[in-house]
Amino acid sequence: MKNKYFFILFCTVFFTQKMNAQLTLLNENFSTCNGVLPAGWQQYSVTGSDSWKCTVTGFTDKGVYMNGYSGGNNNNNEDWLISPSLDLSSYSEPNLYFWSRTKFNGNPIEIRVSSNYAGSGNPNLGTWTALPAALPAVNSDVWQHTANVDLTLYKNQPFYIACKYTSNVNAAALWRLDDLQIFENALSLSKKFINTGQCAAGSWSAGQSFQFTMNGLSGTLTLNAPSPFQISKDNVTFASQLTYNAAASGIPQTVYARISPTVTEKVYHDSLLFTYNGHPVKEKVLVLGTSLPDDRTLRVVNWNMRWFGEPVMCNCDTALAKSNAILVFKDLNADIYCLQEMVNVSQLNSLTAALGPAYQSAVSTFCSGVTNANDPYYGTCQKLAYIYNTQKIQNLGTFGLLASTYPSDTMPYYCFGAGRFPFVMKAKILLANGASDTVLFVNLHGKAYDAQQDYNRRLCAAQNMTDSLNALFPNKKIMVIGDYNDFLEGSTVTGNINSPYKYLLDNGFTGITLPSKYPGQSTYAWSTDYIIDNIACKPDLYNQYIDSSFFIFNEAGQYISDYANTTSDHYACMSYYKFNFPNTLEDQHQQARAFNFTIQNPSAETLTIFRHGS
Repeated sequence: MKNKYFFILFCTVFFTQKMNAQLTLLNENFSTCNGVLPAGWQQYSVTGSDSWKCTVTGFTDKGVYMNGYSGGNNNNNEDWLISPSLDLSSYSEPNLYFWSRTKFNGNPIEIRVSSNYAGSGNPNLGTWTALPAALPAVNSDVWQHTANVDLTLYKNQPFYIACKYTSNVNAAALWRLDDLQIFENALSLSKKFINTGQCAAGSWSAGQSFQFTMNGLSGTLTLNAPSPFQISKDNVTFASQLTYNAAASGIPQTVYARISPTVTEKVYHDSLLFTYNGHPVKEKVLVLGTSLPDDRTLRVVNWNMRWFGEPVMCNCDTALAKSNAILVFKDLNADIYCLQEMVNVSQLNSLTAALGPAYQSAVSTFCSGVTNANDPYYGTCQKLAYIYNTQKIQNLGTFGLLASTYPSDTMPYYCFGAGRFPFVMKAKILLANGASDTVLFVNLHGKAYDAQQDYNRRLCAAQNMTDSLNALFPNKKIMVIGDYNDFLEGSTVTGNINSPYKYLLDNGFTGITLPSKYPGQSTYAWSTDYIIDNIACKPDLYNQYIDSSFFIFNEAGQYISDYANTTSDHYACMSYYKFNFPNTLEDQHQQARAFNFTIQNPSAETLTIFRHGS
């Protein structure tokens, strides 16, 4: 009997310890949530028959949800979702981050913490403290990221985090949660983005510096650089990892980052990551670099800047928006920026000047409802614009595609958002050894909104645009770039299986920004899986595109505070193109193959060279 009691006691202690096993980090994306909550998580219904459950419609794949509406009625509910026990004693400043979404009227959820909850059973038998957390507005039905929920006061003893849901017969909201994470938050950065530039494979770029400060550092802080990026404390000795101890606590530390690629013609887009005592640190340094030759590479950005320079429609501080835009432009360091929703021309000029004397701008003299720059409404409407580096691009002229058809033909005017015709720039691309090429940029801002009539107008615009470009510029290098306000595969408008731009892709253009190539990504800041800022090219230009070099610069949302409200509801997008040809007489001569030639019509747009002999 004595052995039997000992066995029972052993099992009780062992399994109680296993049930209450403490986690030293939290990174729960609910990917294992298949009808049963992940290990260590529990739900408890104090009132009502509804409970927290798994869902396949989380922020990223799966998540959890609670809804007090069932059986055709709103119901009285009190339901808790409780984390495993957490031990964060090795953190300096632990903070909680998560995504949530709510629909229908009802009470907000509460984020609570307890150090004396028993680990099972009714949570009301423990003492819980509500934590301040910024949550989505009632019935907003959009995912919102809640950040910086400070847990520092609770790190000295094990505790639980819980999400408490309540509803009643008058109102019952649907709440979804996903991606609950705890990060170390005691580190601050002077910069959160580093463009290491371009260098040839087998070489390295110049070191670009930033500083960080870590307060309360009592263990080991590690900074890791993914290949081919390297980091250094002195800009001399570079490695993939740097370590710091308590001696660095509270003292600014300078780090140098560079790229040292081994693969040619590739774009690298990654992050430098910190860990503290083995735990992830929230702050990170985003890094960009390429192994492309600068003198044969074209760097292109497209960006809808949301009523740029117009305070009422933007509902923002336009000076702050301009300051943030300058930061993004300088970080990306593109050769040409194709812009939509540029309102204030003076602000455009100021933005251009901030990039340096090599940059110039061009802006459309038309916009929705306005056919010329003398119209009294021109100053307040959304215009299309370019900012370009004159050391890489020569502007050979701009015009509105199909603008000359108005008013004799009102259909293109109607289809292109009441006169928001594509803004075309004929650009001479200046390359190595005096070489050059010509590209036609077609800056597009498609009809907005998601009604069927909006889809029909985009479809009509795509057909008119495609036919016009193919008729006017056969066999030319053309890029249609901008805010299409729809997908290149499928549509934002329910009931349409084809993109309104299918006609463009079926008639000589190849899409770069196909949603199937970038699953889960979005160019629109308020959505997921929503790529509406697009690029499509004619084959001769598409062949110059560096495969997989397109990326959505959503990093700006990580280092610009409240990006979607202060800067734009769209993210800037970047892509790279490399020109591989010797198309000057000097280059041909360098091939050491002599020949005689005759030049025909030297003053014409087309230069024809007849070769005699071999």
